[in-house]
Amino acid sequence: MAGFNLDYGEYIPGHRSEDELWAALSYLFSSKSVKDTTYKYGFLKAILDNLYNVDENLMLTFDQLFGKFAEIYWNLVLKYNLRQKAQSKDNKTTLLEQVLYSAKEKYQIYEPIPYESLTAEMMLDIEHRVKVKCKNNVVGALYADTGKLFYSFDKKGEWIRINPVMYEFVCKHKVVIEKLNYYEWAKFLEKVNGDSDTIHLLTKIDESSKRNNLAVYRQILFDEFESKRCFYCGRELKPGKIHVDHFVPWSFIKDDNLWNMVLTCPQCNTRKVRLRHLDEQRV
Repeated sequence: MAGFNLDYGEYIPGHRSEDELWAALSYLFSSKSVKDTTYKYGFLKAILDNLYNVDENLMLTFDQLFGKFAEIYWNLVLKYNLRQKAQSKDNKTTLLEQVLYSAKEKYQIYEPIPYESLTAEMMLDIEHRVKVKCKNNVVGALYADTGKLFYSFDKKGEWIRINPVMYEFVCKHKVVIEKLNYYEWAKFLEKVNGDSDTIHLLTKIDESSKRNNLAVYRQILFDEFESKRCFYCGRELKPGKIHVDHFVPWSFIKDDNLWNMVLTCPQCNTRKVRLRHLDEQRV
């Protein structure tokens, strides 16, 4: 049975090497993973944002996850008007978009407002409707795409339980995984939205796939990244002193088209220092 059709699934227990765990996650970011919508990226982001909200059994409820899911998409859909799937002949949108536009009309929201500005009652209503409409496909789909190593889940019980081995791994590499997820998500949005809706920054980066000169993109990356600190040492970065590095080794990702850039300070952007930092992180 295809992953999205599953009502219940258990993660495969046992020790896994970092290579195996990277391979499980990188499948999601590869062209082998089928994506009709951006749901998988959004659900992974919701899990990452809730990593430190798990209980003693590493469990998260659907209310926790789809609460964050709804918040994530509020700006993407209502503020930036970005489609979350390719346009079809009947111009049909995702159920998620339908819920959000319906809420906008229901609560007579005429101008884009921050999600946190909504009342608690509005949030609960929107999050419940998003959960009901979106849980059926994405939970099982992401479970299957990550090789059944990420989490167990139960749609009826409305929970996921993260594999302890994967939990430790994801906490350790959260920053890198988030950047990979953001990038592939943005590429998908560029593909399904028109020129007037996206500025194609990421396409420009990919068009320079040889990447012989990354200086052109330093300020772009600086503006796009939430963190303005060196990935390795944490030193604050200032315009004009920003370097770019490729962090995740190809042996982990095995995809030439997968982006894994991080911002670094000039001191850390040397092969010797990078390798030392990487070795320290793997201990």
